[in-house]
Amino acid sequence: MTPTVIIGDVHGSTYWKKAVKENPGCRSVFLGDYLDPYEDIAPKKLIDNFKEIIQLKKTHPNEVILLLGNHDLHYFTTDILPSTRFDSGIAEEVSVLFLEHIGLFRYAFQEDNYIFSHAGISQKWFDKDFKGDIHQDIAQQLNRPSPQQIPALCRCGAYRGGHYGATGGIFWADIYELNEPLQGFIQIVGHNRVDDIFNHIHKDGRIIFCDCLWNQHYLKI
Repeated sequence: MTPTVIIGDVHGSTYWKKAVKENPGCRSVFLGDYLDPYEDIAPKKLIDNFKEIIQLKKTHPNEVILLLGNHDLHYFTTDILPSTRFDSGIAEEVSVLFLEHIGLFRYAFQEDNYIFSHAGISQKWFDKDFKGDIHQDIAQQLNRPSPQQIPALCRCGAYRGGHYGATGGIFWADIYELNEPLQGFIQIVGHNRVDDIFNHIHKDGRIIFCDCLWNQHYLKI
């Protein structure tokens, strides 16, 4: 595994700068949700922070991976349900930023048996909803879904306000929907807020929850 710093949900925080600065020479993987802060952040400061992340990617295209989260997608696509704290005041400017730089972002990233996504992959969702092929590159399937796979990819599960019995896709999966993560892989995800890095292992699947940048914690592997 390439030495990598994993930066959980940003939500307007500037702490990602410290994480990057403390780990020169490492790859940086951002797990998404760059906007929609929990606390009150001035719109200009919020957008400037997002622009700095985009610039970091443009300056270091091979060393920075930018993933998309549910709080990003709702600014430029109707395929996903609007999330809490959606800010109509900045929506137009943010939508333009995403669409002008869409080639810098991806849904998932994989190296060997490590898979990075915003919210994670359950075995049940991958098999029965997404109908993926476990023998093919997982991230490639997620990044290039067929039209038939997009509804499952963007689905909000029952734990997050979706339909009863529904399991969330890689932008919405709740921690309780990930009791049985995709087998044979180590997943690194955000979305579910935790105080510190949290590991869950089930049989041959492991999932590491990293949405703790708010608490000034990040993961290095």
